[in-house]
Amino acid sequence: MFFIYELCQKIIFHFLNFLCLFIKDKKFKRFVYLRDSKVFQKKISELKFNHNQDIYWFHVASAGEMEQAIPVARRLSTDLKVKFFVTYYSPSAEPFLKNFPEILLAIGLPIDVRKNYQYVINKLQIKKIFFVRYDIWPSLYDVCKKNSLQINLLSASEKKTKNGIMGFISTEWNKRYYKNMDNIFAVSKEDFNYFSKQNTKSKIFLAGDAKWARAFERAKTLSEKKLEKDFSCFISFCLDQKKFMQKKCVVFGSPHKDEHLIAISLCNFSKDYFIIYVPHDVKEENCLKIKKEFENKNSRVVLYSDIIKTLRNNLIDETKTNIDIKYNLEIDKNYQINKNYNVYNLKYNAHFLAEYLNQFEVIIFDKIGYLAEIYEIADAAIIGGGFDGQIHNVLEAAAHATPVLLGNSFHRAREAADLVNSEAAISFQNPNEMFQFLVQWVSLKERGSDSTSHPSIRLNLTRTKTIELFKSIPDTSEIILNALLLQGGEKRNR
Repeated sequence: MFFIYELCQKIIFHFLNFLCLFIKDKKFKRFVYLRDSKVFQKKISELKFNHNQDIYWFHVASAGEMEQAIPVARRLSTDLKVKFFVTYYSPSAEPFLKNFPEILLAIGLPIDVRKNYQYVINKLQIKKIFFVRYDIWPSLYDVCKKNSLQINLLSASEKKTKNGIMGFISTEWNKRYYKNMDNIFAVSKEDFNYFSKQNTKSKIFLAGDAKWARAFERAKTLSEKKLEKDFSCFISFCLDQKKFMQKKCVVFGSPHKDEHLIAISLCNFSKDYFIIYVPHDVKEENCLKIKKEFENKNSRVVLYSDIIKTLRNNLIDETKTNIDIKYNLEIDKNYQINKNYNVYNLKYNAHFLAEYLNQFEVIIFDKIGYLAEIYEIADAAIIGGGFDGQIHNVLEAAAHATPVLLGNSFHRAREAADLVNSEAAISFQNPNEMFQFLVQWVSLKERGSDSTSHPSIRLNLTRTKTIELFKSIPDTSEIILNALLLQGGEKRNR
């Protein structure tokens, strides 16, 4: 059976290599390159390491799973002093490798052939393997079992991202592997019950989702992006819009069609709102098309790449000295969200002239990778995909205690459902209802603290509930560490 399966894997790989002769897409070529067994084995053979060091293997599918693995790996590295061999399936995981601790080697998972994995285990003397979420491969799993590796499943969930027949096949396929896992760390009580019914041998733990811890960790960490002077100037410009122009800052994160139309309509309230529009596709052609639509509504709109060229020239430095950046590095020791924490302050109280501030009402952010940092200054974040069932990441905004607004088709994203069910996000039945909420936010006067339906009061409640929810999330890394300590005889290094 494995012979036929692995033969098919090799045939598919050669077919993909053939397609590379005609397909010039860099992402596709990179994907095919990562499947090469020769590249994989060469990297392993060149590796030099301390043979007395314990090595754990983490395998992730893509960027999302990589982010879930990072806080767990960091805790294991700190307490157990282990190194990590990391494999991933999608190239989208590669930008996040720099955040993964104590990596011995990180490389794409090759075609699913047992010989590749046996070579790794023999060479590195792997002690444990961690699959994150769903990406379980038959040959890899078989080699791990035959070598008596402890097999762990992190962020285990019954719910799949795929629907229909493919989702059903994926679910049924993975059930055979769930029964022989050593440890399964379930995300929710429902998942805990699901895996309990499926398993006869595995030990199952309710560990929560490390995605929450990672989102909060990123929110409070001084990232390289916050150190960039151009980006800090941009943030200072946005903060001045709020402070001196008395505008609400609304961030549209990866908006789809419905959220896009709300943003366009909101231009009619430009004296009240300052919009930061962050498209999912930041290619020049797409951003210019969006810019044209705003201009058709007589909106004063600019691309980030254009405004950043002149931003520093319009700063007012009250001390007449060179502008530098200073940061408040105090981090809440009690793992709480501190909305007053802001690392974007420019030294010497540098600001912008009101005439310059008044030139723009909408900024289209045409640079990738900054959305999580932008959410920090938002008075509200509108997350794309909430009306069509393809909702984007809600935790990046929530981790800053920024109120999250979304459509009602969020049930495929567990974290979005958790936020809404905990009143830590506001869901709307249709785009018009969300638009009317935004209009009332700036047009209605608050009628007192008992008026819980007023947008301002609802948004403040959302912030409070978000903080409470983050506090209540289980410490996934601690649960996993303690489970391994009890079972494997590892010694905690303090």
